[in-house]
Amino acid sequence: MESIARRLTLKFGFIQSSYWISQCAINSFAAVYLQAKNFENTQIGFILSFAAILSLLLQPLVASFADKSKKVTLRHMLLVLMFSVFGLGLLLYFLPDSFLLITVIYILINAVEYTVNPLFNSLAMEYMNQGVPMNYGLARGMGSITFAVMSFLLGSLVDRFGADIILPVFLICYIFVILSTFLFREKLPEFTPEQKEIMGYTEGAGQGEVKEASNILTFFRNHKLFLVMLCGVAMIFYSHVLINTYLINIIENVGGASADMGISLSISAALELPTMALFIYIVRKIKGTKLIKISAFFFVVKCLITLLAPNVAMVYFSMCFQLIAFALFTPASIYYVNDLIEKENRVKGQSMLGVANIAVAGTLANLTGGRLLDAYGVSAMLIVGTIVTAVGFLLICFSIRDSDGEVSSRD
Repeated sequence: MESIARRLTLKFGFIQSSYWISQCAINSFAAVYLQAKNFENTQIGFILSFAAILSLLLQPLVASFADKSKKVTLRHMLLVLMFSVFGLGLLLYFLPDSFLLITVIYILINAVEYTVNPLFNSLAMEYMNQGVPMNYGLARGMGSITFAVMSFLLGSLVDRFGADIILPVFLICYIFVILSTFLFREKLPEFTPEQKEIMGYTEGAGQGEVKEASNILTFFRNHKLFLVMLCGVAMIFYSHVLINTYLINIIENVGGASADMGISLSISAALELPTMALFIYIVRKIKGTKLIKISAFFFVVKCLITLLAPNVAMVYFSMCFQLIAFALFTPASIYYVNDLIEKENRVKGQSMLGVANIAVAGTLANLTGGRLLDAYGVSAMLIVGTIVTAVGFLLICFSIRDSDGEVSSRD
């Protein structure tokens, strides 16, 4: 089983690495690409927020289908979605520069990209719930370190060749996303019930009893505090999305350029690796619920320091807090949701986490961020981001409770 776990960790690391370098190109450098196509900040915000809104509708539908489907596997669904993204990317590359076409295709690509991310987590958890001791944090950290390298390289390439290099880089990267997902499969040996119990195999509610997945309304009615947590997650990720989307504006505001933006992204992504890789050891010392609260607090700290940064070096310093903000929150929240939600609704639970930190946060941050930037400037945008994130931290402190606490996260 350990050899299977090592292989799956490596394969999942391949998925994470290829996905996040493609995201670096199409999403993190979106403002750079679209500004070169003569889009204004408000229009860029509209495009990315509309993509988030579309994924807000798409993710629950795909998750519900994945929870209920007996014939179509999650892996097959992911492959269909990713071939769609690749086809749209080719269209965007070959079609002439048209404001309308770029807008529609960019929205569709990012909407599907936002949708597949939480499904990757569900794909990994399917094996972990069967007792395979994969190191999710290490695999996710591999994605972060490759994102860091890509950020640095792409920033340099854009400075040298211009923004038109971004789309070809994305298409090349996406071939590897499709290949890595195709290769993510392992045939597991058959285990006796006693062996499954020893390995921690999770049957979910009902001790192996097969139950129907809930619809969305019933799901949230049965998980009220989880809904509050999701609101908090959306609010702490509000500043995270603001900083990532409009980082070029933040950097230029303190005298930097595209290469400095690439370095900033590289610092934040590279520092995710140690935290994620060591998460399985960290969580043995500190409760997962406490780790979520700590990480949420440092989202606030990161945004505040970015706001106060007088120069590029201070922006670099603010990126260092990624180590205990995003890098800690990502594995902690995914494990928490996997433990909290019953087996028949787990894909839905992970998808709702994705809806909160990608779709809802992305919609609000991109839409309001572009407006604030054009109307009032970088400082006003980051002040709003800091306030919203602070409120999100308080909501998370209220809604995240230990399973043996006085208030259960599942009412």
